[in-house]
Amino acid sequence: MRITKITRGLGATLAALMVTVLPGPAAPAQALAAETFTIVMLPDTQYASEYWPEVFRAQMQWVAAQQTARNIKYVLHVGDVIDNSDQLAQWTNSKSAMGLPTDDVPYIIGPGNHDLDPGTASTTRTATRYNTHYPRSTFTPLPSFGGTYPATANDNTYHTFTAGGVDWLVVAMKYAPSAAEITWANSVVAAHPNHNSILVTHAYQNGVTKDSNGNNLWTNLVSKQKNFRFTFSGHYVNAGVITQAGVNGNTVHQIQADYQNSSQRDPNSFLRIMTFDPNNKTLDVKTYSPFLNTYKTDAANQFVLSNINLIPPAWSTVVDNTTAGRFTASANWGTSTYSTQRYGADYRFADPLSVSDPAWYKVNIPETGTYQVAVWYSANSGYNDAAPYIVVTPSGNQTVHVNQRANGGKWVSLGNFTLSAGDENKVGVSRWTAGTGYVIADAVKVTRIS
Repeated sequence: MRITKITRGLGATLAALMVTVLPGPAAPAQALAAETFTIVMLPDTQYASEYWPEVFRAQMQWVAAQQTARNIKYVLHVGDVIDNSDQLAQWTNSKSAMGLPTDDVPYIIGPGNHDLDPGTASTTRTATRYNTHYPRSTFTPLPSFGGTYPATANDNTYHTFTAGGVDWLVVAMKYAPSAAEITWANSVVAAHPNHNSILVTHAYQNGVTKDSNGNNLWTNLVSKQKNFRFTFSGHYVNAGVITQAGVNGNTVHQIQADYQNSSQRDPNSFLRIMTFDPNNKTLDVKTYSPFLNTYKTDAANQFVLSNINLIPPAWSTVVDNTTAGRFTASANWGTSTYSTQRYGADYRFADPLSVSDPAWYKVNIPETGTYQVAVWYSANSGYNDAAPYIVVTPSGNQTVHVNQRANGGKWVSLGNFTLSAGDENKVGVSRWTAGTGYVIADAVKVTRIS
């Protein structure tokens, strides 16, 4: 039977018979600019699934009701969905709350130790029961679905989405990831260099102190990848933030929260509302119970992180010597179709001379930042062995010499440069060189790095 938002709503209605459930305060309309968005973090729901499914349903019903008002893009569940993986009723309760990820807001889960098969959390970490109830096929219809490891199971998975004008990558890893799983995660993050990356996993830190899993993941995954921005975890009944710089200088905010309680209903009803404001570079974190219509307002549970520097969306442009209004060269530059390695219909050539007679490429740079500049030329033994390419930067022109007798017919990087915003001549090919042979001007490609 397909679990739908209607099923979830009926569950929430039953919960309302026990306690008055009021919706959380809606954000004012003027604050709902398109670039501001929300991600919801679900801490361990194991006891809600076991004893109080009404609070779990109230959480997800609130997410559905608030999706538009708060521009909720994703739900991140940090694991321990259930308490006893051999108890079918607990899985059923969890699914009646979560629904399918395509119902309302998509979600991703980092399976916890209680989600694994009984007795395997410290040994084989077998996830047969988890995969039975939350199989890979449940998530493949999502447009944001990326892949899983192992390829046919849902133990570890990644999703991508766009929010706040930038691209996001969420990697969810099961409890105590193995070396092979960490290798897989590294390959996924490295393959998405322009995505702001988030790690969701169950056991990582206890408040402001990493556990052995967190130290392992930080050393071998998170700190190594320059595009990580956040980690989210639960497991320990605590709440805390660790902010550190990775080896590439990127700041990573590591956030942990868990409110599970086996003897009291109400602590199990809290979730995290995390609102991103890319314009002000902030993340506003609030801890809220839809079941109780109550916030936790202490410093560990309500705070704002500042200076959230997000990776801008991927941007790249190609300017060919035939691009209208984008290439200028004097009459001293001839036109040739001789080489099949050319980019486009033809390319330009000129004799080297000690004169200032560059061919220029005009590039419209959207925003000041770091850009890779690559060039395309035909290679030939008669072409220049030290062709000077000029890159215009805020600190002055930088010249890179390229041997045009080799590596032709493909993009060759000149390096990464700071380029100023604006539409002007950014890359040139000069004739002023001690090298011999024709200087070739064909095409340039500029790609934003940061």
